[in-house]
Order: sequence, then C-alpha cells, then structure tokens
Amino acid sequence: MAIDEASAVVDIPYRRLSRKTLWVFILDRIAPSMVFLVVAAGLFGLNQANLLAKTPLGDLAIYGLWAAMIASGIFLITFLIAIFVSWLIYINYQYALQDDALKIRRGVFNREEIAIPYRQIQDVDIEQDITDRMLGVCRLVILTAGHEDEQKPEGESEGTLPVIDRELAEELQAELLRKTDVQRVREVE
Repeated sequence: MAIDEASAVVDIPYRRLSRKTLWVFILDRIAPSMVFLVVAAGLFGLNQANLLAKTPLGDLAIYGLWAAMIASGIFLITFLIAIFVSWLIYINYQYALQDDALKIRRGVFNREEIAIPYRQIQDVDIEQDITDRMLGVCRLVILTAGHEDEQKPEGESEGTLPVIDRELAEELQAELLRKTDVQRVREVE
C-alpha cells in the first residue's frame, strides 16, 4: 500500500518571533512600573534636600523615606511582573508555514491556534510606525477573503505577527504571496 505524497501530513515546526519582539513586548508593558520609579526618585530627592524635615506639620522625613521605599518596592515587583508576562506572551506566540496554510499559535491562558489557508489570503501588508522604524521591527498583517465581514475592530486582522524584524517580515511576505499565487493557479487549472 503506497502512501500518496500529496496527502502525507508533514509536521512543520513552529517558529518564534524575533528576539527584538521580546524587547518590544517588555517596553510595552513596563510603562506603569516606571510611574512608581519616578515617584520613588522624587520622594528620595525630597528626603535628600531635607524639604520634608522643615514642614509646618513637623518632621515628615521618616514618612517620606518609607513612602519612597514602598514606591521602590512596588516598582520592582511590577517591573518583574511585566518582564515575566512579556516573556510568557513571547514564548507562546509562534507561527508555521505549512503546505496549505499559515498557522499562528498565541495566548497564555486562552490558547488560540489560527490556520489561514493560502487560498484565502488577499494581501500581506507590512506596517511600521516611527518607533518600529527606529527599532528595525514591523508588523505583518495578513488580510483574508471576507475580512470585512468579520466582526473585528477596525484595522485588526486574524493573521497578525505583531512585532518581527523587517527582513523576516519581507521574507514572509514574499513567501506568503508566492504560495498564494501557486494555490490560485492550481485552483484555475
């Protein structure tokens, strides 16, 4: 009994997004912790200048020092949580170019696996804002047939690789468009 090569399922390994992706995920999530860093630095500065020692309410320096240490602790905790969450998101966001579809896995608690058949891909866009250009990254958006009919927010697509290197995005764009054209030609024959 011969196995037809066309029907054989090949398990293509999933690939992670680029290393820069992890750094961008971290930068996106550490902003709230930076507020506590600024507050702690301000309180330490007030203590060093002895401005809290000479108040009409008395010597508040010890309270300022405690508040600065608490703000520093909150900064450290939120900073470490932001790094950990970013790492979890990064290791769980993967893609694979298979014979008939692009597959994307994502999610930490709510795992999601999306298969986008090449025959449904209408266009593959590379988007960059000014920050992305400075970091050398971009966003790859795969637009599919019937995308406008889906109930998604404006500008959101099922097939999105959020932060990848520009070179990798261009390679994936070319490969996806090539596979899309091959499948269209096969359908016409």
